[in-house]
Amino acid sequence: MNKFYIKYSVLILFLCLIFPGYGQEKQEENIRTNEGRIYIYWGYNRGYYSKSDIHLLGTDYDFVLYDVIAKDRQTAFSIRNYFHPERLTIPQTNFGIGYYLKNNFIATLSLDHMKYVVQQEQEVLIEGEISREHSEFFGNYNKEAIKIQPHFFRMEHTDGLNYVSAGITRSDNIFYKINKFKNKLELYVNEGFEAGVLVPRTDVAVLGGTGRNKYYLSGFGASIKAGTRLVAFRNYFINVEMKGGYISLSNILTSQDKTEKARQDFWFFQKTFQFGGIFYLRK
Repeated sequence: MNKFYIKYSVLILFLCLIFPGYGQEKQEENIRTNEGRIYIYWGYNRGYYSKSDIHLLGTDYDFVLYDVIAKDRQTAFSIRNYFHPERLTIPQTNFGIGYYLKNNFIATLSLDHMKYVVQQEQEVLIEGEISREHSEFFGNYNKEAIKIQPHFFRMEHTDGLNYVSAGITRSDNIFYKINKFKNKLELYVNEGFEAGVLVPRTDVAVLGGTGRNKYYLSGFGASIKAGTRLVAFRNYFINVEMKGGYISLSNILTSQDKTEKARQDFWFFQKTFQFGGIFYLRK
């Protein structure tokens, strides 16, 4: 999915945010107010990324790779991979909590565990200097073509591209008019905005070197989202959501030397499926 389609998807989400909310009329008496409710959820995601210019800085190199393609990395589905307690964080996951400040507004805190893998064997343009002695890549480059291979450059935010964010979500009940189940089922449309920080653990190697490979505060992000939530028996729900936004990573550690870093920014789009529980802090 290229940058155009990702930006287009983000634009659609933005339009969802400014579109007039549903369910503005007074709810029936058999549906209690949402104010004071708190929920927690767990889920899984599929991610798409725009092309990115990656700037690599080191003691003996300073170059940019243009329009680098990266993809997510899906874990093969199995009960063990997705639901075994010791393997819960291996797939691309989403975890979060929300608190209803008002009947239609929720304060949220979430962790999106995404994966970002620079694709090998792709040809990109390189600009800059590599002055490492005895390196086959020694030289000055002026937007020349080069193939990304493991002994030249490898980068994977696979443990992962961790987006920790806080935000506000609007939630509108659109099912109460035709709800014949007396609160057994409720359907909501949700739209929201989030912002936060990125704490990736990056598997990276530049010019055959060894990466730092530790969790590190590397940048920031901002996103918008829209989705639907089906609530059953007032305490359980499933949620289907789309999320899109911008990520800037200005401090990616690439070796044991803290002065050696990578920088990049890109757009992302994410589809998620979540399930969770709802509790009541107020009667």
